[in-house]
Amino acid sequence: MNDSTPNEHHPISPAAPAHDPMGFSQPRPLHPPPATFWPFVTAVGLAMGFWGVTLNLLVVCVGIVVFILGMCGLIGDWVREHRNESV
Repeated sequence: MNDSTPNEHHPISPAAPAHDPMGFSQPRPLHPPPATFWPFVTAVGLAMGFWGVTLNLLVVCVGIVVFILGMCGLIGDWVREHRNESV
């Protein structure tokens, strides 16, 4: 059997390029994501939350709030970036 023909163990999608015998396409994303400060904010909030366990409840609460704000920012950036993409 020819290696370039599809079978049950190695299917090749019909939309795959002819020069690619494995049927893989270009990986996504094609461009790097934009730079953002939200991962830093999230990490600071997480660190403050754990650090606050040894200090007091106020630092824990502030850390949790900063962590939640950072996660909201990360999710918001992801949604804005992927809103207009077609699948």
